[in-house]
Amino acid sequence: MEKLKTPAKWILTGLGLALLLCVSIRLEKSDQRRARMKTFQFDAADYARDFWDIGLPEVLSQSLEARTLIRLFNTDMNAAIEQGQTLGESRVHAYLLKGSGTIVTMDKKGIAVRLDESESGATVRILTGPFISGNAIRDASGLVNVSDFSDTMKFNRISSHINKIVVTEVIKPFLETSPEIGQQVTFFGAAEVAEDATEQTPFGSKDKHGKAHLLSIVPIRLVRN
Repeated sequence: MEKLKTPAKWILTGLGLALLLCVSIRLEKSDQRRARMKTFQFDAADYARDFWDIGLPEVLSQSLEARTLIRLFNTDMNAAIEQGQTLGESRVHAYLLKGSGTIVTMDKKGIAVRLDESESGATVRILTGPFISGNAIRDASGLVNVSDFSDTMKFNRISSHINKIVVTEVIKPFLETSPEIGQQVTFFGAAEVAEDATEQTPFGSKDKHGKAHLLSIVPIRLVRN
């Protein structure tokens, strides 16, 4: 009987060692999986950086003339909508724009730029404040698809980081050149426009309170001529 017990003991010992080995391997694989997940974890700041440096420059050539688009907004909104990018069923549309003109007013939030020489010419507001919000550049580019992201928080953080780049790399350098009224500027930018934006007051006109109703543009490139 003793001879029978000894092999059984070895079998049990072997099974125990095998079980420990399996548990160790599973734990190691679990750790490796977590490490991989951490390595490939989505980073909105990195994504925005690549978007700005690599993706965006390639689509700026598709920018529309701002004064041409303003004319469409004021006269044929349906035609203007077809020129923009739309996220899902939204009634807000995003556009890449370009233009040049004369600075006619300035304040802490932006500069008003008249896009032609006539006093009644199209005028836009280029945002130059210390904080930029919204999704104009992200959506106008047509490069970022919401369906590529597991949740909308990641999608929205992209815009936040893009807007930070705008402030630090576009707006601040421009303001450091001490722009003044009467100077000429050239810009590329993006704008978000609601379908009813010009139903009450056309862009370039004044509303019932006497305030100018201007198309607001987030700058992507902004330089003095």
